[in-house]
Amino acid sequence: MSSFQDIYAFCLPYFHILLDWVYRVVFRTRLSPLMEESLWRKFTVEERRVILSEDLTRRWWYEGFCILLKCYREDKALSVSGRKVVETRWTEILQNRLAISRRLAFVDVSKCQIKKPIFIIGPCRSGTTFLQDVLYEDPRNTSPRYYETIHPVEDIIVGGKEQRLLTEQRALATVYEAMPALKAQHYVHAERAYECYHLMDQMGLFKNFRFITGNFQEYEAWRQTLTKDQMVEVYRFHKLQMQLILLARSKDSLENNQQLVFKESSHAMNLEVILKVYPDALFINTYRDPCQATASMSSLCEGLMLSLGFEPKDIDLGLIGQDMFRSPLINGGNEMVKFRKSHPEEEHRFCDIDYKDIVGSPMAVVKQIYKYFGLRLTSEAEAKMSAYVREHPQNKYGRHKYDFKRYKLTEEEVMEHFKEYVEFYKSRR
Repeated sequence: MSSFQDIYAFCLPYFHILLDWVYRVVFRTRLSPLMEESLWRKFTVEERRVILSEDLTRRWWYEGFCILLKCYREDKALSVSGRKVVETRWTEILQNRLAISRRLAFVDVSKCQIKKPIFIIGPCRSGTTFLQDVLYEDPRNTSPRYYETIHPVEDIIVGGKEQRLLTEQRALATVYEAMPALKAQHYVHAERAYECYHLMDQMGLFKNFRFITGNFQEYEAWRQTLTKDQMVEVYRFHKLQMQLILLARSKDSLENNQQLVFKESSHAMNLEVILKVYPDALFINTYRDPCQATASMSSLCEGLMLSLGFEPKDIDLGLIGQDMFRSPLINGGNEMVKFRKSHPEEEHRFCDIDYKDIVGSPMAVVKQIYKYFGLRLTSEAEAKMSAYVREHPQNKYGRHKYDFKRYKLTEEEVMEHFKEYVEFYKSRR
């Protein structure tokens, strides 16, 4: 069976390429046309009404949804497999909003109180994934799991497992089989803790478009027009989705009052908004040399684009490099510093951690975090965390090699951009 599945997985992309060619020649369209109309055909009139209803949120999210869809559609370099990924995810977003609307009629989210959530807000490639995974080993902690961030609401059970979990396990397996080098760069497990930017997708606020296309300027311009009021709505919906996720789990997770740990780099640019929605939030800021973090993230971005079928000649390495260090979605260090300097009364919320310490002494970092926030570290939790650290040494899946200069960057321009961020962090060491 496995050999048949391997052959099927190998042949499927080529079949899609052939089918796309037929669609273009015969029907003068694409296998994945990436048009609003083609997405809406999958839903009934009543379902469309519910999805676009302002009973859930205001409708401004749909503008961003459509603008980025247009960016993908007009990207000539986007491969057939890349277009399939976009079509699948955009369909899922509409399905998610529909499922959330339906679920709300049968649950009382007020029963799920989120108290003192911890947000890991360090830049991408600063040890945040590993740190969240270690903290997740404490039975008293919990986080959104990867498959839950992709599908916040799901009722279908197959063989004792949720369909959404099975779907994402298969999808991730396909990616890593096609590009095994990605394991060394960013190995995601469907059932484990994960960053929560996917929960923002349902509000038309995206982050991973940078890994799929270089034609994102129109969407980025739209994103920058979002008001503080709109961002508050984004985070209210973020909280609502997390409440639904927790309510769908076993009663134990609610009755045990688990400590919720989020992880997402873009949270650093929205601290004021987060505190309006999560007024007792706590923050872990992980710091890494911006040049190293940028080079690592640029390499990951390039690898993801290659995994989606981009030809190397169509990947603008200079654009990747510039975007990876200038975008606050990737590294919100400057925005975090601005908030902390203007709100010194909130300093007690922030625990600063160095990437080198996460790599060199992860359990010492854990103890530092628990002491800083007044959390109780049980012997059971310490044993589980220590075991995870032993079983997941750095470079377990291979060494991630990257070259800063490959992305047309200079140390001077990166360090100048993050000058205030670097100086602020050093002042706290």
